[in-house]
Amino acid sequence: MAITGYEQDQVMVNPVSKPGLDPQNDVSVPINWAYNHHYVAWMTGKYSKLIKIPNPDPNDVSAHGSPMKWEPVDLPSAKDRAYKNVPTSQTFSAGNGGESRKSFHGYPNGFAQLIDSPDTWHITPMQIDTRNRDCGATPQDIHNCTVFTPGVEPRQARFGRGIPKEGAVYSGILECPCTSRYGGDPAIYGSNVKTKYIQHHYSLVAEQSCKTSPQSAIVCFDAVAMLGVKSTKNVTLTISSNAIPSGCSVDSESDGTLTVYYNEFKSTKQCSTSSKRTGRANFNIGVSIKVEISDTSTISLTGPADAWFGVGFNATNMANSPYTLIVNSTGVFEQQIGTCGTGAEHCPGNPLDKSISLLSNSVSDGVRTAVVTRPLKGLTKKHYSFDAINAQINLISAVGSSQVFAYHKAHSVGIIALLAEKEPNCICDVGQTGMICETNGTNCNHFVKNCVPPPAGEVLSQNNPSCSSIGYAGGLRCCSHKRILLDADQSVRPELLRYHMKFRFWFQEYKVDNSKVSHHDLTRIYFQTEAWSGEYDIPPAFAMPGKPIPGYANWPLNTPTPGTKCTGNCPSGDDCECIHTIEFKWTISNFRLIYAGGHCHAPSCLAMELYRNDTGHEMELLCRQVPVSGKGNVKENKYDEAGYIALPPCLWGDDTGLEPSVLLPSNTPIVAIKHNINTKMGHYGEMAYWQMRGVNF
Repeated sequence: MAITGYEQDQVMVNPVSKPGLDPQNDVSVPINWAYNHHYVAWMTGKYSKLIKIPNPDPNDVSAHGSPMKWEPVDLPSAKDRAYKNVPTSQTFSAGNGGESRKSFHGYPNGFAQLIDSPDTWHITPMQIDTRNRDCGATPQDIHNCTVFTPGVEPRQARFGRGIPKEGAVYSGILECPCTSRYGGDPAIYGSNVKTKYIQHHYSLVAEQSCKTSPQSAIVCFDAVAMLGVKSTKNVTLTISSNAIPSGCSVDSESDGTLTVYYNEFKSTKQCSTSSKRTGRANFNIGVSIKVEISDTSTISLTGPADAWFGVGFNATNMANSPYTLIVNSTGVFEQQIGTCGTGAEHCPGNPLDKSISLLSNSVSDGVRTAVVTRPLKGLTKKHYSFDAINAQINLISAVGSSQVFAYHKAHSVGIIALLAEKEPNCICDVGQTGMICETNGTNCNHFVKNCVPPPAGEVLSQNNPSCSSIGYAGGLRCCSHKRILLDADQSVRPELLRYHMKFRFWFQEYKVDNSKVSHHDLTRIYFQTEAWSGEYDIPPAFAMPGKPIPGYANWPLNTPTPGTKCTGNCPSGDDCECIHTIEFKWTISNFRLIYAGGHCHAPSCLAMELYRNDTGHEMELLCRQVPVSGKGNVKENKYDEAGYIALPPCLWGDDTGLEPSVLLPSNTPIVAIKHNINTKMGHYGEMAYWQMRGVNF
């Protein structure tokens, strides 16, 4: 089948829950009731299937701007089909946000998304409930609140500046603001808030000295305790000594005693860089582990004799899918646990190829001790690799109810520090970490995204808050599945809106006549102007007195925020106009663009531009997309909500009215530029994707 285009809408159906039975009575849901942030859809056929990605990397946004949890794969039967040049599956995600309802999704004559024997449709929606509950929830209510009135919003929506008195054409919730339920910024919620804080991160480092050390004895001793090291004594030096390294260090003696030293004086003594190290960790579920590394590794595991127990390496939960050693009465085996995506917390995972040698498996007084050895380097990428540089390892542990490996009875987390014996070991300050948490300071998370540095990208050089949890103020991380985007003290009205996403596909029959095909398949290529951060913030152009900008809390007054250029008498003049801009550079090789569609969000999206920049074609414009904004005339045009956009794509081909396509040669430099209006207001979680299709001939 040759899919030549498609349309998308969100509708309430009648009869309820029976889509397609009476389509002429479908009623489109206003975009300001249910905001389509984006979607990813797949069509598979008799030769393919959709599978869950075992452990999606939360920082891998190379496909659609958020971690991919599904992917289509060929079935074994695909190798025997007649049309091997026709794909077995297709992905649909061009202009896949709120702009998708009116944006054109179609291709010139002779081009299509080809699929062999389609039979199944899949979709992963990302919908945000932005409906003002006073406007109703039924088809009969559709023209209530036609002059849009936002409902309740969290304090952090609209950067803490509140709903404007005039011209509030959208709900601040569509920006995915962090809230007092999760990730709320101290700039909005006060310095005592537990939903976000900055902490120093301390680590055992196998280096001669620290670039930065803990700044006091108390911080030093607390940092060592947090690493799971139970010191025999803590010592603060009061006079200069070259016998102890400067800063914070741990001495490990062969008898097991551990002394933590804090030396604020300069010293010539250096810390150990030895590759021979030992560490111990005890879990509160009756399990313990000892790891010794030198030329090889020796691991001793202790736990209850009447049930299985295990320890996973380099993990804080099962969803990290760690390499794990499982012990029971039959011996020790290796397993990668938590490999089933969203069900990872209950997933036993997959057995791994054997890389261990069992030295002993003994029981004494109801306690089992198993000792194994294995090479430092993992047998495969799924096997953990030990080395002295990674001298600190996060661990998880669990115990079962019997000798049969099954769902755990209890579990715990821990950390092991691998120390060189009879030598000082440096404890260093390795930088700040921003923690975003739930209301009471629990379930905290920290992250650093793959923001591309200059000269390729600008998001990192602009210190955009979305690049790490230190500055993060809104977007996908605060907009996860089932998260309530209201503050903890705001009431949640329970009225639900039931609707369906509706797609209409346009297709033609795929034909082959004397080796001449009726349609060429369009390959998808994808780039982010935000340079693989998956999203980015557009800060307001200027800070306001008493209202610091989340993510830019200390930004000075009367100074444009990074990436912003203004004209007129700014910031307070009536003629002040400001635009925020980001740029990204990459290359395309031997590719002929047929379709180029951007994805950005209402209401600040101003323009998206794509240039080729090779010799003789310096900054030659390929595509410029300018959003078409709704005017609010919804009674005559159901898609004309004020402030919401359509994004007409760029098309090339032989059809009347189209420019001819151009084959871009190998390593053609490409420059993408995105402009947003930010004179008075900013926008969290903005996106600037280029979702393109073409051929390589």
